[in-house]
Amino acid sequence: MILEMTLRDTSRQKVFHKSIVMERKKFGSAYRSAYWITAPAHEKRIAFLLSEDRSPPGMWMYFPAAHRVTEIVTRGFPALASDFNCEDLMEQIPLASFQFRLLGQEREGGILLARVEMVPATDRLKSELGISKSIGWVRRDIGMITRAEYFDEGGAVFKRFTADDIRKVRGIWTAHRLVMENLRAQHSSEVRVVAEDYLAPIADSVFSPEAIGADFDLAVGADPK
Repeated sequence: MILEMTLRDTSRQKVFHKSIVMERKKFGSAYRSAYWITAPAHEKRIAFLLSEDRSPPGMWMYFPAAHRVTEIVTRGFPALASDFNCEDLMEQIPLASFQFRLLGQEREGGILLARVEMVPATDRLKSELGISKSIGWVRRDIGMITRAEYFDEGGAVFKRFTADDIRKVRGIWTAHRLVMENLRAQHSSEVRVVAEDYLAPIADSVFSPEAIGADFDLAVGADPK
């Protein structure tokens, strides 16, 4: 999958762009996801690996300048220097980590949505994620979160998430535009899916901390220079 990310810093009136290749594969009942930055040039080959088939989930980043893989120990760490954190990139919500409450249902554009409250189950996780709770709007027909609000300890909304341009590709419902807006920082990150191929084969070995940097060319088909 090829992604184009746009980061907007409203306070400084600056806009930044990144190109990213993402691959995801199921290992048992859970997923591993790998991300490689291909542009701009000074960030090329930076990689991020998320392994949801571990408990707790494993997260690593590869920094080509240092030729080093670093383990990420907090789920609230900004993913690829964006407004999305590592938790946001998980394919499956770790149910044991949160307490859930159905707040109601509503229709939006003719689509039935469930409004669900998620509260981190421990104070440690609240601190890691930097939230007291979140409320998500979930499409009942396909089980996808299309909108979410994140609350601080004072009860104020400080982050908003939206997912739209939702289409079925190879039988898989795919949001082609995702936005995370940080109201407090006056900053936002928009991700657009510009190409996807769910049938493309990729080796299991790519989805390991040892290979996340070395297998850049295998994963993205890029010129190693």
